[in-house]
Amino acid sequence: MAFYFLPLTFTIDAVTLGYVHIKDMMTKSYNRIRPDTSTDQGVYDYIKDGWVKETGIKPNVPDYIKPGWMAKGGVSGVWDDLGKLKNPEVSVVVSSHNEIEKIHNTLVNIEKQSYPVKNVIFSDSNLDKTESLVNYLSKSFPSLDIIYWSMDGVTSKADKINHIVDDSNVDLGDLVYFTDIGLDLEPDTIKQLVDEFSEENIAAVTSYGIVTPTDSYNSNMYHYGKEWVNRMGKFRKLAQKHRNAIPVLCGASFMVKTDVLEDYNLPTDTKTEDTGYTWLLLRNGYKIGFEPDSFVSTEDVKSLNAQLKQSWRWYSGTWQNLYRQKEMFGPKSKAKSLAYTTIVPSLIESVLYTGTVLSLPLLAYYEPELAQGFLIGDTVLSFAAPVVAPLMSGDSKSIVKELYKTLRYYPQITVYKILSSALWLGSGAKVGLDVIKKDTDKWSNKW
Repeated sequence: MAFYFLPLTFTIDAVTLGYVHIKDMMTKSYNRIRPDTSTDQGVYDYIKDGWVKETGIKPNVPDYIKPGWMAKGGVSGVWDDLGKLKNPEVSVVVSSHNEIEKIHNTLVNIEKQSYPVKNVIFSDSNLDKTESLVNYLSKSFPSLDIIYWSMDGVTSKADKINHIVDDSNVDLGDLVYFTDIGLDLEPDTIKQLVDEFSEENIAAVTSYGIVTPTDSYNSNMYHYGKEWVNRMGKFRKLAQKHRNAIPVLCGASFMVKTDVLEDYNLPTDTKTEDTGYTWLLLRNGYKIGFEPDSFVSTEDVKSLNAQLKQSWRWYSGTWQNLYRQKEMFGPKSKAKSLAYTTIVPSLIESVLYTGTVLSLPLLAYYEPELAQGFLIGDTVLSFAAPVVAPLMSGDSKSIVKELYKTLRYYPQITVYKILSSALWLGSGAKVGLDVIKKDTDKWSNKW
C-alpha cells in the first residue's frame, strides 16, 4: 500500500512543468501580436525599437513604464536610471578550511570567469598557512583583488559568512557569490547566476552541481547512487523554481543580494546552513532562483566513512530545520508552497520508502508478495527515471547515457538506497530524541 505514495513528488513536479510549458506556449502565441512590456526585457525590446522593425506594429506601452523604472527599488533591477542595462558588482567569498593545496586552482577558476569580479575574499580559520599563500598568490593574479579574512573563535561556515557581511572593512559588491574551495567552475558560472536575478523579489540563485568519483572503491559504492539521485532530481528543481519551493540552495555555489545578507544572517543553529537560509528567505516572502546552466563540479569525498558522515550531517540538518522553522507550516506563513508542495510530500515519500526498504527482510518473511511487489515497482521506477528525468529537464539526448549508467551502477544505487534509508531514519530519530530531551540548544553549524 505504501508503494502507491512513492510517485507523489514526481506527480507534483511533472504537473508543474506541464503547466509552465502550456503557459509559455500561450505567452509566445500572445506575444506574436503584442510584446510583454511588463518586464525589463519587454521594455528593452521596445526601447531598441526592434519589435516595430520586425512587425511594423508599435506596442502599446503604458505611460508609467520608463527606462530604469524597475531598478529604483534596489540593485536587483537590470536597468539603471539612464535606461541602460545594469551590471551589478559581484564579490566572491571562498570558504576554506585547512585546504591550502586547492587555493591556486580556485583562483584560476575565478580568474577565467566571463563576468568581472569586484574582489575575492578567502574565509578561513587559519589552521594552516592559508594566509601566507593567499598573500603570495595575489601577485600571480593581478586582475583579482584578493583578500584574506579570518577571526579568532569564528570557525563555522555560516558564522564566518555572517561576520564578513558585518565587517565594515570588507567592501562587498551588489551581489555575493559563495563557493567552496576546490570547486571547478565553468567560465560562465557567475554570469549565469547574475542573469537569473531578473525579478525584484529574487533574493538568491543557486547553481547545479555534481560530484565526480574518486579512486576509492568503498567511497564509489555510495557515490554512484548519490550522484544518480542528484541527476535524476535535476528536473525537480526546475519545477520547484516555478512554484518558488526550492528546498535548498547548493551550499557550494550560490549567489545572494548583499542587502538581503545584511538583513538576514545565515542560521548557525543547525548542521545545514544552506537549507536553513533557503527556508528563512522563503518564509520572509523572497524568491529563490535556480540556474541549471551555472554548472559546477568537484571530486567526491574519498572514503565510505566520509560519505556516511556527510549524509548524516545533511539529513540531521534537514530534520533540525524542520523543528527550527516549523512556523512555515502555519496559516501566516509566506512559504506555504515550499511547505506543502515540496516538504510535506517529500516527507511522506521518504518515511514510507525508507521504512519499507529497511523492513524488507521482515516483509519477505511475513508478507512475501508485498515485498516482491515493492522490489519490482522500485526497479521499474528506477529504470523509468533515466528516461523521464532527462525529458523533463529538456535534455532528451542524454537518455541513452543515463539508462546505461543506471544499468551499470544499479548495484551501487541499491547500496546507496539501503544506507541512505538507515541514515535518514536514524538522524530523524536522533533529532527527535534531542527535542524530547530539550537538547536543541546544543545544535550548531560546526561540523
